[in-house]
Amino acid sequence: MVYGGDALGFHAGRTILAPRVLPGELAEVEEVRRQKRVVHARPLRILDASPQRIEPSCRYFGRCGGCHYQHLSPDSQVAAKTEILRETLRRLGKVNWEGPIIAHSSPAWNYRNQAQLKVGKMPGGAPAMGFYEAESNRLIPIDACPILSPRLNAMLTTLRNEPWMEALERCREIELMADDRDEEIMLTLTGNWDAQDGELLAQKLLKEVEGIRTVALLQESGLRVFGQPHLVYRVGEFTYRVSPTSFFQSARFLLAEMVTAVADQESGGVAMDLFAGVGLFTLPLAEKFDQVIAVESHPQGASDLAANAGKASRKGIRAIASTVYDFLRRCAQMEPDLVVMDPPRAGVDATSLKLLLKLQPKRLQYLSCSPPTLARDLGFLLKHGYELDSLELFDCFPQTYHIESLARLSKRG
Repeated sequence: MVYGGDALGFHAGRTILAPRVLPGELAEVEEVRRQKRVVHARPLRILDASPQRIEPSCRYFGRCGGCHYQHLSPDSQVAAKTEILRETLRRLGKVNWEGPIIAHSSPAWNYRNQAQLKVGKMPGGAPAMGFYEAESNRLIPIDACPILSPRLNAMLTTLRNEPWMEALERCREIELMADDRDEEIMLTLTGNWDAQDGELLAQKLLKEVEGIRTVALLQESGLRVFGQPHLVYRVGEFTYRVSPTSFFQSARFLLAEMVTAVADQESGGVAMDLFAGVGLFTLPLAEKFDQVIAVESHPQGASDLAANAGKASRKGIRAIASTVYDFLRRCAQMEPDLVVMDPPRAGVDATSLKLLLKLQPKRLQYLSCSPPTLARDLGFLLKHGYELDSLELFDCFPQTYHIESLARLSKRG
């Protein structure tokens, strides 16, 4: 199994990548496309099944592009992801980590606190709501998704039926976010409305649908927010303001463990939280360090970060609205004790990593949602004075190929 959800196999001297196939299985597959020497295929029949294969729980599995591993038990998924992480680091980053990879497992179902529902029309013209098929923009109408939280599933049931389906037909996408109690909902609707129609829709949703506290309309003319301006999300003893379009972790069950793993540090000194978002790690780090410098470039995320930092019980937080690159090129004289990085899927750009090395931080914590870019960035850091101390895997998204991992590094010598 390889990162991305496929299994890697061979036929007539060619490399084949196919989803929903397990190691050791003999499968009949159909070619979909070729990319250099690799054939991407879809499985037609499993001729010789693995004893690890189980029956998927969701009737949309294999059509909907959201899940990849429902044919494998949750424990086997964690084992597979652990080896995928180790192999990806070795192959792409020349990072030969032979030590243990500590795995944290989420409950396998109802874990998502966020969802992006697509809205469109079926071939006959009827409006529909659901998800896209894998590697396509063909819409699959769904009535329930077993990885969504109960509140989000209830909201899906409400919105996909009349009269709401007709009222929402101008939407292209509906983003749902539930709070930590799975009670209150923030909706972000992407589409086009004139000012009056959009406001009427938002007010109607707030008034008539139980649990909706915020409705944001995202269109070419900008963002308008109705109801409460943001959602309040609690993780452990810390409370965060999260506004529409701000990034926040979309799986609810391992958040406290992840925060503890990142912020459980020796006290004192200066910490930097790069790609800080709304401050998920900033606030707990402030309980450990004399000063925390948190950097976020997204305008709404930076605004939430500043608000969350201002309400924190400890006051040694500097919230900076900036790209990581612009921040690092202006602070050459600092020597932080710890740098935490939680970049997007693209990882940390090479120029920013070079600037970071000039600061000579004693320790680094790199939280990654992409093993390939983690491999690239770790490979660079290990060549430039750092050593990998530990590696942890957070299986926040069971049934999917997604992997969150935490690498701890320290400066050699």
